[in-house]
Amino acid sequence: MQRLVLIAVVVAALAGGGVGVTHTAIFAARTITVKGESHLSEPAVLKLAGVHSGTNVFYLDADAVRARLIADPWVADATVVRRLPSTVLITIDEVRPVGITASAQDPLLLAQDGTVLGPAPAGTRLPAVGTAGETRASGATRALGAMPTALLVRVRSVTVAVDGRITLTLRDGVIVTYGDATEADRKAQALRAVITWARNQPIGVISIDVSSPAVPTARLRGATAATAVAPPTPSGSPVSPSSTRSP
Repeated sequence: MQRLVLIAVVVAALAGGGVGVTHTAIFAARTITVKGESHLSEPAVLKLAGVHSGTNVFYLDADAVRARLIADPWVADATVVRRLPSTVLITIDEVRPVGITASAQDPLLLAQDGTVLGPAPAGTRLPAVGTAGETRASGATRALGAMPTALLVRVRSVTVAVDGRITLTLRDGVIVTYGDATEADRKAQALRAVITWARNQPIGVISIDVSSPAVPTARLRGATAATAVAPPTPSGSPVSPSSTRSP
């Protein structure tokens, strides 16, 4: 009810005062809400947006504000909503860091598309991407970006060969033959399935191959052949191994 009365007052003011009233304090921003920020602080988001207390909400260009926000490498997307007379709602979708540079003296955070996001805070637990060249690095980060966080933090490092083939090293030393950057979602699911399967094996796993995600394999210590692990079920768990194949 109160909102309806307020709207009626605004309409009446516009009708009676014409354009001049739109430049008055009636339309000065008094409620500014920011949602979705994590790495970026609320003041940083507002600075990027160019919105502050007193901004004229009536004349605020929401599309221009969004454009300023997504120009920042940390902002994947943003929505800007005006609610007359004095409210602005900003929601951002932050970029998710998926790795750090391995060659730099001071590691830098990398986004899924290979974009450098800035210095990595001390103690950052993300895979080190050991490759040079924007194209190859983006292949590695696409592979990492398809992984859920619980899987991502298990990866210690990533290397990319000249032909684009990716190799992962897990934090427990297991080597993962990944193949190229295609089918990243399926390969992430397959890797997760093999790791889940490996927990129940009496002998440790020394290597995993998800280059063919429909038939991922794992080599157990002392084994002469790689064991084929069936792809995950809809619940995310693998079924019993169905076959073996030689390397």
